[in-house]
Amino acid sequence: MRTFSLVPLAGILLSYLAATIQAQTETNTTTNSDIPSLFISPSNDLAFALSVPKDSSTDLYFSLMFPKSVTWGAIGLGTSKMAGALMLVAYSSSSGDNVTLSPRIASGHSEPVHTTDIRVEALDGTGLVDNARYVFLGRCANCRSWNINGRGGDVDVESKAQSFVYATGPDGDIRSDALDAPLKMHLNYGTFTLDMVHATTADAAAPTITISNSTDLVATTQGLSVLGKSDTAARAHAIIMVLCFIGLYPFGILVLRLGNWVRWHAVNQGLALIGVIVGFGLGVHSSYFYNRSKGFKSGHQVLGILLFIFVIGQFVLGFMHHRIYKKTQQPTKLAPVHVWMGRVIIPVGVINAFLGFRFAQSPQYNWVLAGLVIFLFPAMALILFTKRCISKRWNQTKAEPGQDGQGGGYNMEPWRPETQTATDGQQNAAPPPGPYGLSQHGAPVGLQQQQQPDMRSYANYSYQSSSAYKRPDLGSQQEARE
Repeated sequence: MRTFSLVPLAGILLSYLAATIQAQTETNTTTNSDIPSLFISPSNDLAFALSVPKDSSTDLYFSLMFPKSVTWGAIGLGTSKMAGALMLVAYSSSSGDNVTLSPRIASGHSEPVHTTDIRVEALDGTGLVDNARYVFLGRCANCRSWNINGRGGDVDVESKAQSFVYATGPDGDIRSDALDAPLKMHLNYGTFTLDMVHATTADAAAPTITISNSTDLVATTQGLSVLGKSDTAARAHAIIMVLCFIGLYPFGILVLRLGNWVRWHAVNQGLALIGVIVGFGLGVHSSYFYNRSKGFKSGHQVLGILLFIFVIGQFVLGFMHHRIYKKTQQPTKLAPVHVWMGRVIIPVGVINAFLGFRFAQSPQYNWVLAGLVIFLFPAMALILFTKRCISKRWNQTKAEPGQDGQGGGYNMEPWRPETQTATDGQQNAAPPPGPYGLSQHGAPVGLQQQQQPDMRSYANYSYQSSSAYKRPDLGSQQEARE
């Protein structure tokens, strides 16, 4: 059994307590009450401090702090709205050890656009602190007033309630040195006011923010606060499109190939078409909120527009094909086009879904999508293959001697000539119609029940030979007399 000496243990504890007290004493020598201003968001995911030097007519010194787990943090100067605000957006650098600060101009409720007219200098102390939070200490040389592309604003250094906006992105990591790096929609945002007179100091230096559990706001007042905001339109776009191309369209193939349910196939395809139209509209709507998608030039968007056109075209061709087949009972030239368009649309739609998650800065969802594809499509192929084997075995059983009345044994219809006996599922020639314009069963000629479309309309384009899908012969078919 191991034993511990109490004397050395007590010495270690005393040394640890002494070091802790000394560290707390050194930390308390600088408190947030000594800085000219301080704002901390209600969700504690952003801290901002501002200093206005008396001896400068254009400079502003500031500090911006946000946790490492947050993709980006931003402060908007000059207004309580996004439109016209000068946004100072900070996110992690490509190395992950530093901070990239991008000055941007906001035109409304959309991603701000980077501007080269605003100059921001990083000061000593900028970087990753304690491997837990990013800090940017900076000097903005011309942040008191601006007029960029017709969008102007200013900061009144004599105001006791100057308006600001703030926002933080969702959890994640951007890791980019580009000043125009793409951003995801903010998760939290709001407004606050700052006493610029209180923030004016004689020293030209960025204030230092000290984080503690009892940190209070300094010369700032919280305004609007919204938590948990997300891009609902983009999320609905992704869900609907995945449901259509991974779910409804493959299910439509199963409905047609397994049960020969043409009507349910048409209903399924109609629902999928409605889903694609709604999803396409949501995608176009959300595209106007981001710089990367406003021009509709990305591969995901171009491919999505082409898919949208092909989906509508395939539905129209299928509708026209069934209308013609219902009248003629013969496959049409539209059938192979309709079938092959479907065989192209589904895999291309799945590929575009993978591109879409990456385009939306959410590549982690590609793993979920890959799991669905790996499970559903092989399962669908297995079901169709099993059905094909069963159908083939069934046809072979029917063709064996003695099973269809042709290989010997008792003839159920001895009065029929042998030339009229049905073979291979084909219908016999019809006998002459009854007298006085009536069919053999007494029904008026031309009023016989019309057959519903089935898989025979795709006889030459199914996964197996047409004979496998032909129904059992029920006797000779009656035809109208000319």
